[in-house]
Amino acid sequence: MCYYDPLLFIIWLTMLDATMKEEGSHMNIREMLQTHPIIAAAEHDHVALAVRSKACAVLLMHGKITSLLETEFQELRKQKPVFIHTDLVKGLSNDKEAAAFLAGHVQPAGIVSTKSATIRAAKKEGLLTIQRVFLIDTGSFQTAIRSIKENEPDAIEIMPGIAPSIIPAFQEQTGLPIIAAGLISTPEQVEEAMKAGADAVSLSRSELWNL
Repeated sequence: MCYYDPLLFIIWLTMLDATMKEEGSHMNIREMLQTHPIIAAAEHDHVALAVRSKACAVLLMHGKITSLLETEFQELRKQKPVFIHTDLVKGLSNDKEAAAFLAGHVQPAGIVSTKSATIRAAKKEGLLTIQRVFLIDTGSFQTAIRSIKENEPDAIEIMPGIAPSIIPAFQEQTGLPIIAAGLISTPEQVEEAMKAGADAVSLSRSELWNL
């Protein structure tokens, strides 16, 4: 006789749903970057322009937490994937409550952060996560690799983007999509980052969003 335990069945369904969400996140972000390898890093006032560009996604830099709930922003984030840099939004903390607020009320495609706790909290809420890392020396590279392996973000944003020689090392160590960002200001630098193996380039100069 087979004994049916409702509690165990619910636990199994929960675990299955979490696994499917995680696998879907990795697949979706790769597919997103493959549509056009440019991410428009925009201030709040320029989000509409970024959404109309060829960029595959928008990274919101700065802004206020109240502006994320405005009708205009909510309509724009439905037209193109929008990632929120949680470290730079005024009024938004870097904890699990903030992640729950974003997932439940703002509903962006995902977040970008340098903070491990924020990455982990956002993942639990089903948001796509991009971990930003700053590289200044060998020590910072090793620290970043350890942090990435612990946090398991969906993608990595490497700064500065004008140091593309480090991209292959990150790909070898993590196997995650790599986004180059910071100090990239010319089409030639974009091309150099892509040739080095970057999956996408994040750009704040609007004249480069339609490359």
